[in-house]
Amino acid sequence: MKNVYDKINDLDFETNEFELNDIEREKLYMTAKTYKKKSNKKYMAVAAALLLALGLTVPPVRAEVSKAFTDLKVSMMETIGASPESYKYVTELHKPIQIGDESIVLENLVIEDDKVYSTILQDPKGRSLEEDISNNTNIYKIVMNGETYKALGSSGSKGMSDDGKAFVSESMTTFNKTFPELNQADIDLYIGSGTSNEVVSIKASSNIVNKDNKVLAENYKLENGAKIKLMKINPITMTAVLEGLDKDYTYELNGVDKDGKKIEIDLRTVDNGVSTFIYNKDFSDLSLDEIKDGREITFTLSASKINKNSGRLTDGNYEKIAVFTLSAK
Repeated sequence: MKNVYDKINDLDFETNEFELNDIEREKLYMTAKTYKKKSNKKYMAVAAALLLALGLTVPPVRAEVSKAFTDLKVSMMETIGASPESYKYVTELHKPIQIGDESIVLENLVIEDDKVYSTILQDPKGRSLEEDISNNTNIYKIVMNGETYKALGSSGSKGMSDDGKAFVSESMTTFNKTFPELNQADIDLYIGSGTSNEVVSIKASSNIVNKDNKVLAENYKLENGAKIKLMKINPITMTAVLEGLDKDYTYELNGVDKDGKKIEIDLRTVDNGVSTFIYNKDFSDLSLDEIKDGREITFTLSASKINKNSGRLTDGNYEKIAVFTLSAK
Protein backbone atom coordinates (compact mmCIF):
# COMPACT_ATOMS: atom_id res chain seq x y z
CA MET A 1 0.00 0.00 0.00
CA LYS A 2 1.31 3.45 -0.91
CA ASN A 3 2.08 5.82 1.87
CA VAL A 4 -0.10 8.92 1.96
CA TYR A 5 2.69 11.17 0.68
CA ASP A 6 3.04 9.07 -2.49
CA LYS A 7 -0.68 9.50 -3.07
CA ILE A 8 -0.30 13.26 -2.91
CA ASN A 9 2.30 13.30 -5.67
CA ASP A 10 -0.02 11.21 -7.85
CA LEU A 11 -2.96 13.56 -7.43
CA ASP A 12 -4.29 15.44 -10.44
CA PHE A 13 -4.95 18.76 -8.72
CA GLU A 14 -8.14 20.47 -9.84
CA THR A 15 -6.30 23.61 -10.85
CA ASN A 16 -8.70 24.40 -13.67
CA GLU A 17 -11.08 25.87 -11.12
CA PHE A 18 -8.70 28.81 -10.93
CA GLU A 19 -6.91 30.89 -13.52
CA LEU A 20 -3.42 29.68 -12.71
CA ASN A 21 -0.23 30.49 -14.56
CA ASP A 22 2.54 27.90 -14.90
CA ILE A 23 4.35 29.03 -11.77
CA GLU A 24 1.19 28.77 -9.67
CA ARG A 25 0.50 25.25 -10.94
CA GLU A 26 4.04 24.31 -10.02
CA LYS A 27 3.48 25.69 -6.52
CA LEU A 28 0.72 23.14 -5.92
CA TYR A 29 2.92 20.21 -6.90
CA MET A 30 5.86 21.73 -5.03
CA THR A 31 3.88 21.83 -1.81
CA ALA A 32 2.80 18.21 -2.25
CA LYS A 33 6.41 17.21 -2.87
CA THR A 34 7.53 18.90 0.30
CA TYR A 35 5.57 16.47 2.48
CA LYS A 36 6.02 13.34 0.33
CA LYS A 37 8.48 11.81 2.75
CA LYS A 38 8.60 9.11 5.39
CA SER A 39 7.35 10.32 8.74
CA ASN A 40 6.13 8.80 11.97
CA LYS A 41 3.21 11.20 11.87
CA LYS A 42 0.28 10.75 9.54
CA TYR A 43 0.21 14.19 7.99
CA MET A 44 -0.86 15.11 4.50
CA ALA A 45 0.09 18.15 2.48
CA VAL A 46 -2.55 20.70 1.69
CA ALA A 47 -2.16 23.43 -0.87
CA ALA A 48 -4.34 26.16 -2.30
CA ALA A 49 -3.59 28.79 -4.92
CA LEU A 50 -5.47 31.99 -5.67
CA LEU A 51 -7.83 31.68 -2.76
CA LEU A 52 -9.49 34.93 -3.79
CA ALA A 53 -11.86 32.91 -5.93
CA LEU A 54 -13.34 31.24 -2.87
CA GLY A 55 -16.45 32.48 -1.16
CA LEU A 56 -16.32 36.09 -2.24
CA THR A 57 -19.91 36.20 -3.43
CA VAL A 58 -21.35 33.91 -0.79
CA PRO A 59 -22.87 35.58 2.28
CA PRO A 60 -21.40 34.47 5.62
CA VAL A 61 -23.30 31.67 7.33
CA ARG A 62 -23.49 31.90 11.11
CA ALA A 63 -24.37 29.00 13.40
CA GLU A 64 -23.26 27.37 16.62
CA VAL A 65 -20.25 25.05 16.61
CA SER A 66 -20.61 21.67 18.29
CA LYS A 67 -18.66 21.52 21.55
CA ALA A 68 -17.59 17.93 20.88
CA PHE A 69 -14.05 18.88 19.94
CA THR A 70 -13.61 22.45 21.18
CA ASP A 71 -11.85 21.42 24.40
CA LEU A 72 -8.76 20.44 22.39
CA LYS A 73 -5.91 22.97 22.38
CA VAL A 74 -2.88 22.90 20.09
CA SER A 75 0.16 25.19 20.24
CA MET A 76 2.41 26.40 17.44
CA MET A 77 5.26 24.59 19.16
CA GLU A 78 3.42 21.39 18.25
CA THR A 79 2.40 22.33 14.70
CA ILE A 80 5.33 24.28 13.22
CA GLY A 81 8.02 23.75 15.84
CA ALA A 82 7.97 27.30 17.17
CA SER A 83 10.27 28.11 20.10
CA PRO A 84 8.87 28.32 23.65
CA GLU A 85 9.66 32.04 23.33
CA SER A 86 7.02 32.30 20.58
CA TYR A 87 4.30 32.98 23.17
CA LYS A 88 5.28 36.66 23.01
CA TYR A 89 4.24 36.87 19.36
CA VAL A 90 1.49 34.27 18.83
CA THR A 91 -2.13 35.35 19.24
CA GLU A 92 -4.02 32.56 21.01
CA LEU A 93 -7.66 32.63 19.92
CA HIS A 94 -9.32 29.21 20.38
CA LYS A 95 -12.33 30.67 18.58
CA PRO A 96 -15.13 28.28 17.46
CA ILE A 97 -16.56 29.14 14.03
CA GLN A 98 -19.24 27.55 11.85
CA ILE A 99 -18.63 27.99 8.10
CA GLY A 100 -21.38 26.37 6.07
CA ASP A 101 -21.37 22.71 7.07
CA GLU A 102 -17.89 22.85 8.57
CA SER A 103 -17.22 23.28 12.29
CA ILE A 104 -13.77 24.69 13.00
CA VAL A 105 -11.77 26.29 15.78
CA LEU A 106 -9.35 29.06 14.82
CA GLU A 107 -6.70 28.11 17.36
CA ASN A 108 -3.90 30.62 16.93
CA LEU A 109 -2.02 32.76 14.42
CA VAL A 110 1.07 34.87 14.00
CA ILE A 111 1.93 37.45 11.34
CA GLU A 112 5.46 37.72 9.95
CA ASP A 113 6.48 39.80 6.91
CA ASP A 114 3.87 39.03 4.18
CA LYS A 115 2.84 35.71 5.75
CA VAL A 116 0.29 34.47 8.27
CA TYR A 117 0.92 31.20 10.12
CA SER A 118 -2.29 29.73 11.52
CA THR A 119 -3.57 26.61 13.25
CA ILE A 120 -7.13 25.48 12.55
CA LEU A 121 -8.96 22.56 14.18
CA GLN A 122 -11.76 20.93 12.21
CA ASP A 123 -14.50 18.50 13.23
CA PRO A 124 -13.91 15.30 11.16
CA LYS A 125 -17.61 14.36 11.24
CA GLY A 126 -16.72 10.74 10.57
CA ARG A 127 -14.33 11.43 7.68
CA SER A 128 -10.85 9.95 7.41
CA LEU A 129 -7.82 12.14 6.76
CA GLU A 130 -7.55 10.83 3.19
CA GLU A 131 -11.21 11.62 2.51
CA ASP A 132 -10.76 15.18 3.73
CA ILE A 133 -7.59 16.12 1.84
CA SER A 134 -9.38 18.41 -0.65
CA ASN A 135 -11.58 20.03 2.00
CA ASN A 136 -9.45 23.05 2.90
CA THR A 137 -10.33 25.97 5.15
CA ASN A 138 -8.20 29.03 4.51
CA ILE A 139 -7.80 32.70 5.34
CA TYR A 140 -8.20 34.36 1.92
CA LYS A 141 -8.28 38.05 2.88
CA ILE A 142 -7.34 40.26 5.82
CA VAL A 143 -8.44 43.79 6.57
CA MET A 144 -6.12 45.42 9.10
CA ASN A 145 -6.87 48.92 10.38
CA GLY A 146 -8.91 49.49 7.22
CA GLU A 147 -6.28 48.27 4.72
CA THR A 148 -6.91 45.13 2.65
CA TYR A 149 -4.40 42.30 2.18
CA LYS A 150 -5.22 39.55 -0.33
CA ALA A 151 -3.94 35.98 -0.11
CA LEU A 152 -1.85 34.73 -3.02
CA GLY A 153 -1.64 31.13 -1.86
CA SER A 154 -1.42 28.82 1.12
CA SER A 155 0.45 25.64 1.95
CA GLY A 156 0.87 23.45 4.98
CA SER A 157 -0.16 20.09 6.36
CA LYS A 158 -3.13 18.42 7.99
CA GLY A 159 -3.16 15.59 10.52
CA MET A 160 -5.43 13.91 13.06
CA SER A 161 -5.12 14.92 16.71
CA ASP A 162 -3.83 12.24 19.07
CA ASP A 163 -7.28 11.74 20.59
CA GLY A 164 -8.93 11.47 17.15
CA LYS A 165 -11.35 14.32 17.87
CA ALA A 166 -10.14 16.83 15.29
CA PHE A 167 -8.17 17.42 12.14
CA VAL A 168 -5.29 19.76 12.93
CA SER A 169 -4.19 22.00 10.06
CA GLU A 170 -1.15 24.27 10.04
CA SER A 171 -0.99 26.76 7.20
CA MET A 172 1.37 29.40 5.91
CA THR A 173 -0.58 31.89 3.82
CA THR A 174 1.30 34.40 1.69
CA PHE A 175 -0.30 37.79 1.00
CA ASN A 176 0.15 40.41 -1.71
CA LYS A 177 2.11 42.83 0.50
CA THR A 178 4.01 43.02 3.76
CA PHE A 179 2.03 43.64 6.94
CA PRO A 180 2.86 46.67 9.10
CA GLU A 181 4.51 46.39 12.49
CA LEU A 182 1.66 46.96 14.95
CA ASN A 183 0.71 46.02 18.49
CA GLN A 184 -2.91 44.91 19.00
CA ALA A 185 -4.23 45.86 15.56
CA ASP A 186 -7.91 45.60 14.64
CA ILE A 187 -8.09 42.71 12.17
CA ASP A 188 -10.90 41.17 10.13
CA LEU A 189 -10.12 37.65 8.92
CA TYR A 190 -12.03 36.40 5.86
CA ILE A 191 -12.09 32.61 6.12
CA GLY A 192 -13.38 30.40 3.31
CA SER A 193 -14.40 26.75 3.28
CA GLY A 194 -15.94 25.29 0.13
CA THR A 195 -18.52 27.80 -1.12
CA SER A 196 -19.09 29.39 2.29
CA ASN A 197 -17.17 32.02 4.18
CA GLU A 198 -17.10 33.83 7.47
CA VAL A 199 -15.63 37.11 8.71
CA VAL A 200 -13.96 36.97 12.12
CA SER A 201 -12.90 40.14 13.93
CA ILE A 202 -9.93 39.90 16.30
CA LYS A 203 -7.20 41.97 17.90
CA ALA A 204 -3.67 40.74 17.23
CA SER A 205 -0.11 41.96 16.98
CA SER A 206 1.29 42.23 13.47
CA ASN A 207 4.84 41.60 12.30
CA ILE A 208 6.57 42.25 15.63
CA VAL A 209 8.51 38.96 15.74
CA ASN A 210 11.24 40.37 13.49
CA LYS A 211 12.66 42.33 16.41
CA ASP A 212 13.88 38.93 17.66
CA ASN A 213 15.59 37.93 14.39
CA LYS A 214 19.04 36.44 14.19
CA VAL A 215 20.59 36.60 10.72
CA LEU A 216 22.62 33.76 9.22
CA ALA A 217 23.18 35.37 5.80
CA GLU A 218 22.27 38.49 3.86
CA ASN A 219 23.10 39.11 0.19
CA TYR A 220 25.30 36.01 0.31
CA LYS A 221 26.46 34.77 -3.11
CA LEU A 222 26.45 31.03 -3.79
CA GLU A 223 28.83 29.09 -6.02
CA ASN A 224 26.06 28.34 -8.54
CA GLY A 225 25.44 32.06 -9.15
CA ALA A 226 22.33 32.36 -6.99
CA LYS A 227 22.16 34.60 -3.93
CA ILE A 228 20.74 34.24 -0.44
CA LYS A 229 18.86 37.50 -0.11
CA LEU A 230 18.19 36.72 3.55
CA MET A 231 18.41 33.74 5.88
CA LYS A 232 17.00 34.50 9.33
CA ILE A 233 15.68 32.74 12.39
CA ASN A 234 13.32 33.90 15.14
CA PRO A 235 11.09 32.19 17.74
CA ILE A 236 8.43 31.45 15.10
CA THR A 237 10.43 29.89 12.27
CA MET A 238 13.53 29.93 10.11
CA THR A 239 13.31 31.47 6.65
CA ALA A 240 15.69 31.47 3.69
CA VAL A 241 14.94 33.74 0.72
CA LEU A 242 16.96 32.94 -2.42
CA GLU A 243 17.20 34.79 -5.72
CA GLY A 244 18.54 33.67 -9.09
CA LEU A 245 17.53 30.01 -9.00
CA ASP A 246 16.68 28.37 -12.32
CA LYS A 247 12.87 28.25 -12.65
CA ASP A 248 13.06 24.92 -14.50
CA TYR A 249 14.25 23.18 -11.33
CA THR A 250 12.90 22.55 -7.87
CA TYR A 251 15.18 22.65 -4.85
CA GLU A 252 15.99 21.12 -1.47
CA LEU A 253 17.91 22.94 1.27
CA ASN A 254 19.33 20.84 4.11
CA GLY A 255 21.86 21.49 6.85
CA VAL A 256 23.92 19.53 9.36
CA ASP A 257 25.94 20.59 12.41
CA LYS A 258 29.28 19.12 13.58
CA ASP A 259 27.45 16.44 15.60
CA GLY A 260 25.51 15.21 12.59
CA LYS A 261 22.20 16.74 13.67
CA LYS A 262 20.16 17.71 10.62
CA ILE A 263 17.89 20.57 9.64
CA GLU A 264 15.52 20.71 6.69
CA ILE A 265 14.22 23.93 5.16
CA ASP A 266 11.45 23.32 2.61
CA LEU A 267 10.76 25.28 -0.55
CA ARG A 268 7.29 26.72 0.05
CA THR A 269 6.81 29.57 -2.45
CA VAL A 270 8.27 30.79 -5.75
CA ASP A 271 7.31 34.26 -6.94
CA ASN A 272 8.98 36.45 -9.57
CA GLY A 273 12.27 34.60 -9.30
CA VAL A 274 12.31 34.67 -5.49
CA SER A 275 12.23 31.30 -3.71
CA THR A 276 11.26 31.09 -0.04
CA PHE A 277 12.29 28.13 2.13
CA ILE A 278 10.74 27.51 5.57
CA TYR A 279 11.95 25.38 8.49
CA ASN A 280 10.34 21.93 8.72
CA LYS A 281 10.33 20.63 12.30
CA ASP A 282 9.10 17.16 11.36
CA PHE A 283 12.25 16.40 9.35
CA SER A 284 14.77 18.32 11.47
CA ASP A 285 16.83 17.09 14.42
CA LEU A 286 17.71 20.64 15.49
CA SER A 287 15.13 22.87 17.17
CA LEU A 288 14.93 26.59 16.44
CA ASP A 289 16.59 27.36 19.78
CA GLU A 290 19.50 25.05 18.94
CA ILE A 291 19.96 26.72 15.55
CA LYS A 292 19.86 30.14 17.22
CA ASP A 293 22.67 29.30 19.65
CA GLY A 294 25.32 30.23 17.07
CA ARG A 295 26.57 26.76 16.13
CA GLU A 296 28.00 26.36 12.64
CA ILE A 297 25.72 24.58 10.19
CA THR A 298 26.84 23.31 6.79
CA PHE A 299 24.03 23.71 4.26
CA THR A 300 23.60 21.85 0.98
CA LEU A 301 21.41 23.21 -1.82
CA SER A 302 20.30 20.53 -4.29
CA ALA A 303 18.29 20.80 -7.52
CA SER A 304 16.08 18.50 -9.57
CA LYS A 305 14.68 19.18 -13.04
CA ILE A 306 10.93 19.82 -13.06
CA ASN A 307 9.14 17.25 -15.19
CA LYS A 308 6.51 19.25 -17.05
CA ASN A 309 5.05 16.32 -18.96
CA SER A 310 4.48 13.50 -16.48
CA GLY A 311 2.24 15.33 -14.01
CA ARG A 312 4.77 14.59 -11.26
CA LEU A 313 7.06 17.32 -9.99
CA THR A 314 10.37 15.54 -10.63
CA ASP A 315 11.89 12.09 -11.02
CA GLY A 316 13.22 12.44 -7.47
CA ASN A 317 16.89 12.74 -8.43
CA TYR A 318 18.55 15.79 -6.84
CA GLU A 319 22.03 17.09 -7.71
CA LYS A 320 24.14 19.06 -5.23
CA ILE A 321 24.74 22.59 -6.57
CA ALA A 322 26.05 24.58 -3.58
CA VAL A 323 27.57 23.91 -0.15
CA PHE A 324 28.12 26.64 2.44
CA THR A 325 28.59 27.04 6.20
CA LEU A 326 26.71 29.64 8.28
CA SER A 327 25.80 30.42 11.88
CA ALA A 328 23.16 32.61 13.53
CA LYS A 329 24.42 35.99 14.72
